[in-house]
Amino acid sequence: MTPLEGSPPPSGGAGAGDGGGARLSARDFLGPVLLSHIERVRADARRVVTGSEQGAEPDAEAVHDFRVSLRRLRTLLKPARRIYGRRRLRPVAEGLREFARATGALRDEEVLRETLTALDLDEAARAAVAGWVAQRARREREARAHIVELLQQDRPDDTGVAQADAPAEGDTGATQADAPAEGERLRLEPHLARLERRISRRKARKRGAEALARRAIGDALDDVRTLAASDPGDGAAMHALRIRFKRLRYSAETFSPLFGERAERTAKSASRMQRRLGQLHDADEALAQMTRAEALAPDARAAVIEALVAERARLAHKATEELARELDTLTSLWSGDPRALPSG
Repeated sequence: MTPLEGSPPPSGGAGAGDGGGARLSARDFLGPVLLSHIERVRADARRVVTGSEQGAEPDAEAVHDFRVSLRRLRTLLKPARRIYGRRRLRPVAEGLREFARATGALRDEEVLRETLTALDLDEAARAAVAGWVAQRARREREARAHIVELLQQDRPDDTGVAQADAPAEGDTGATQADAPAEGERLRLEPHLARLERRISRRKARKRGAEALARRAIGDALDDVRTLAASDPGDGAAMHALRIRFKRLRYSAETFSPLFGERAERTAKSASRMQRRLGQLHDADEALAQMTRAEALAPDARAAVIEALVAERARLAHKATEELARELDTLTSLWSGDPRALPSG
């Protein structure tokens, strides 16, 4: 496993157990990884726009890939701020968050359709749900088209915001150029270009790659353990736990060149829980939508809610079982706290 699918580990990286991560600087390790992710986001954004030219329906797979690459880049900003500065990266994080919200709205519509059509319903209720889903399909198309519209604001030669946004050494944070003017359309490239410039500067906090990796994985594990004690019936807590597992997965994948099999097994464990808790969240979201689905006949809506409640109970039971097992796995892999492990 590498920091980015299809890309090699950063030059100078070391395999697990030889202590090379302690010699490699955090900047030299994470900088190339971040730059690779930036290029992946750009490439996926171009695919979305190119696939939607001349009035064609947006490519659903391209939009999905863009959402995932953007999510991975946003996750890496958390450890990156320990090198490049929280205040310097804050405008980038806030800008990318707006695009994440747009892609999240699309995902919600896609998953709602998939969740409802997969329910075990009688013929009458299934027909009613099919009609309701068909009527709502317009929202999914509009959400996908909105993402395309946002990405079309960027041009191939767009290198970012005005020169005033190219801060000199010693810049302490956001400038007026970071915030779009009133009525200005949201654009992706200025945020990517700002991050790229920041990474490319020589000035960065001096930290070891292994120390950064241990901190990132340790913090992610702490968050997981804290939320793991939550009531499975608490939908908001389970959704938050899913996000923490996702962060743990991406952190482990990013730093796998330093920890080898241990990081790979961590990523697989976190991925399993991310998927299971994602299914639970999808059921919660569908339940919330059904309580407001006044266009659906009362009998059909009651049948759907009953089926969703049963499905959620099944998923919560499976999640509880798997959570205990995966926490045991993670504890055995890291013997408590990765930050306390010796180097080498």
